[in-house]
Amino acid sequence: MASITIPYAVADFIEMRERGFYYVDKTQYIAKLEDYKAPVFLRPRRFGKSLLVSTLACYYDRTKAHRFEELFGDTWIGTHPTKEHNRYMIIRYDFSAMVMSDHIQGLAQNFNDLNCGPVEVMVAHNRDLFGDFEFSNRGDASKMLEEVLTYARSHELPKVYILIDEYDNFTNQLLTAYNDPLYEEVTTNDSFLRTFFKVIKKVLVKVVSVLVFVQVCCLSLWMI
Repeated sequence: MASITIPYAVADFIEMRERGFYYVDKTQYIAKLEDYKAPVFLRPRRFGKSLLVSTLACYYDRTKAHRFEELFGDTWIGTHPTKEHNRYMIIRYDFSAMVMSDHIQGLAQNFNDLNCGPVEVMVAHNRDLFGDFEFSNRGDASKMLEEVLTYARSHELPKVYILIDEYDNFTNQLLTAYNDPLYEEVTTNDSFLRTFFKVIKKVLVKVVSVLVFVQVCCLSLWMI
C-alpha cells in the first residue's frame, strides 16, 4: 500500500507538490476569486491562508508558466485554467515577519527593512521586461513600490499582482500589548503604513490586482 505524508505547517505550494504531500485540491476557488478586485479573507490561524497565497503566486506568476503542467496539471484549475494564469508580475509581502518596536521610528525602519525585498525580487524575476531599470529610492518600501508600479504602467508591462499575508499582524500585536497610542500613530495620518497602502490605492485601477489575507480578529479595513 502506498503511503502518503500529511503535511503540517507547510505553506509553500511548490514544496507541497514536489515532495508529493497529501493535498486537498481547492483550486476551483481561484476562478471565483477573479470576480473580485481586492478580496480580503478573514480566517483564523492554521486555516491554510499562507498556502493559498503561495498557490496563487505560482498560478499567476508569468515566470512560472513553464511549470504550469508540473504544478497544476492534476488539479481542478489545471484542467480548467482561466485566461489570467501566468499573466502577472508577482509581489508577495508577508507582514508576519515584522519586527516590533516601542516607537514609531523603529517600526518604520523595521517595515522598510522587511518590505523592500519583495519588490526587488519581483524586478529580478522579471528582468527581461525591466531591462536596465534601477531603483532610486532604496530603503523606502513605499517609494520603491511606487517606482516599480509607475515604471510598469508607463512601459505597458503586464499587471502587478500584490499578495499580502497577515497585513494586520504587527498592528494586532500593538493592540494586544495595550499600546494604543502607538497603534493610533501607525494607523492614522501619513504614517509609513498608510503611505504604503496609499501607493497601492493610487494605481489600483490601472496596474494592480491585490489580494489581502488577514487574521479573523482584524476589523480595520482603512488601508485599502
